[in-house]
Amino acid sequence: MTVKFYVDINKILKRNGMRLTDLAEISNINIGTLSRIRKSHKINFSTLNKIASALDEKDLNNLVSREIDSTKLK
Repeated sequence: MTVKFYVDINKILKRNGMRLTDLAEISNINIGTLSRIRKSHKINFSTLNKIASALDEKDLNNLVSREIDSTKLK
């Protein structure tokens, strides 16, 4: 089984009724960085903390998504 954790910016934006420019403005994160995260789903903890703080989000489950692939065995 393989578990992949990732950040789905589109899901975060939809949940908060925002556009990417809105999130960039309130989180003080460059829109290019957010766009890159949107495409790659990869983020560092510092950037994730900025997003969480900007949204006053205390539940990590509202920021991080997971994908489970039970077909892959090691």
